[in-house]
Amino acid sequence: MKKILVLVLATVTIVAVQAQKKRLPDGKKDLRDKMLTERLKLSEEQKQKAKALNEDYRNQMTELRKKEDITVKESRTRMMELNRKHREDIRGLLSKDQKEQIEKMKLERKKIAEIDGNARMEKMKLKLDLNNEQIEKIKKQRSEMREKMKALQENKSLDMMKKREGMKALLQERKENMKSILTEEQQKKMQERNKLMKRKRKVLS
Repeated sequence: MKKILVLVLATVTIVAVQAQKKRLPDGKKDLRDKMLTERLKLSEEQKQKAKALNEDYRNQMTELRKKEDITVKESRTRMMELNRKHREDIRGLLSKDQKEQIEKMKLERKKIAEIDGNARMEKMKLKLDLNNEQIEKIKKQRSEMREKMKALQENKSLDMMKKREGMKALLQERKENMKSILTEEQQKKMQERNKLMKRKRKVLS
């Protein structure tokens, strides 16, 4: 059941690329999955079809990993294509109402992300002693970066590998933009803050 729910949840999340995934304790995962089940109201038929798609997907990934006659780049490209097709197949199992429910969940997640982002911005302002001009520049830079990432993800002329490469370039651009906004002292504080966060994540994992 949980594997099926995770697959359906994948349709809710916009691939970004960018985002860091927080590991949830088992209790919170169970609660999240239970809430998702209640909101989407999956039928037994949907669960069985999702299970079959899941098994087929795993088999294809296993066979792909065994291949030794293709390059690493080609292997990654095929894996990303399998992931994309699998998400589409799972989404194809959902009814119109369930898809509408997912869109509502996306909006809810977006609102929560905005609130969380504002809170992080205030925390950064205090930790790095940012002035109002810097805050406005960072907000503008983040808004523009979100639009670029969205345009990249929606560009149907690019395959998954090209999108991944484009995302890496955008993340590097964001990093350089931050350097141009922060003073050297603020950059040092941010580096120390990032190191501390990485150590905390390792402890939690």
